[in-house]
Amino acid sequence: MNLKIQTFFVVATLLLISCGDKKSENNNTVSPVQNASVETDTIQTTEEDGPRKESINLFNLTYRDSSSVSFVSLSDIYPLDGTDSDSLVLPDPKKIEKKASQYFTFDKSYRERFLSKTGISESDSIFIYDYAKNKLIALPIKNLKTAAWINGYASEEDWPYNRYDYMIGFEISNKYLSGLSDYYTDVLVYAGKENPFVRGQLKPIQWKKTTANSFPSKTMTKKGKEYVKDLKTGETHSYTANGYDYFLQDYLDERKFVAARRLLVIDSKTKEAYIEKFYGRGEGTSVSPLNHEAENGVIQWTGILFKNKPLVVFGFQYESFGCPGISFIDKSNEDVYLQCDNRH
Repeated sequence: MNLKIQTFFVVATLLLISCGDKKSENNNTVSPVQNASVETDTIQTTEEDGPRKESINLFNLTYRDSSSVSFVSLSDIYPLDGTDSDSLVLPDPKKIEKKASQYFTFDKSYRERFLSKTGISESDSIFIYDYAKNKLIALPIKNLKTAAWINGYASEEDWPYNRYDYMIGFEISNKYLSGLSDYYTDVLVYAGKENPFVRGQLKPIQWKKTTANSFPSKTMTKKGKEYVKDLKTGETHSYTANGYDYFLQDYLDERKFVAARRLLVIDSKTKEAYIEKFYGRGEGTSVSPLNHEAENGVIQWTGILFKNKPLVVFGFQYESFGCPGISFIDKSNEDVYLQCDNRH
C-alpha cells in the first residue's frame, strides 16, 4: 500500500479474465452519492487460533475491463465450505449458459441469505474511500445489485463452474466512481451503517537517509534475528511526524539487494517503542520500494485513517499469496488485513 503495489498480484490475477486499459481520472471533488507475510516483534504479543477476524472489515474495489460496472467481493466474510452442496448461496451455475455464468447478478432469497450471513442490512451503505485522491463515495446497499464473478484462477476451460468458484459481492456502477485512482489501487471499501474513514489525514512518508547509529538501540528479539539472518545491514531511513519518529533499516542479500526491512516507530518525546515490524522475507512476499524510489506514486503512508482508532502506517511489502495489512501505531500492535479474496 500504498495498496497500489501491495495488491498488484491480486488485481493482476483478477484481471487475467479481463485485462484492459486504465480508467481515466476526472476531478478531485468529494461526492457522497445518496441514492446511487508481515513478521511482528510485538511490544505486546497475543496468539490467535483459527480464522483471522479483523476489528474492521475492509474490502477491495475491483475494476472490470470492458464493463460499465466494478465489483466488491465479500467472499472472505461469506465463505463456502469447499463443496458445491449449499444451494442457498447461488443459483446452480451449471444451469447457466457458459458466457453468462462468468458474471451474473442475483436477488431475492440468495440476496437475503448473503446479507444475513455477512451481517449487512439493506439500510447500510457501501463507503468507498480513495485516500490518495481524498475522495469519499457513499452508496446505499438497497440501491446496489448483488453479483457473482468467477474468480481469477478459473477459466472458460473449467466450465461448468461450481458455486465455490465465485467471488460474491456488490456490483458498483462506474458512473459513481469517476476520479478514483487507476484500477482503484488506493481505494478501501467498508460496508456498514456509518462511514469509518477520516478524510485527508493520511500523509506520504518522506524518508530521509540517516546513519545506522541513529537507529534506536531496542534489542531485536529472537524472532527478529531469525528474520534477518544471513543478511547484511544496508541503508537506514527516518521520518518524523504526528509525534512519532519512524526508523526503517534495510537488510541486504548477497547480491546487495534489499531483501528485508525493519520498521521501528517510537514516541518522539519519551523514545518509547510503539511498534516494530519486519517485512520482505517469506513465500510470496517481498519489500516494496520506498516513496522516493517508486515509479507509480506514493507507497508508504501514515496518519489518521479511521475514526476513533490510533494512527496507522502501511505500504512496506508486496503480497502475492495473502492480503496487504495496515498497522496501528499503539501498544496493541494490531494489524488489520484487507479482505482481498486472494485465492492463490
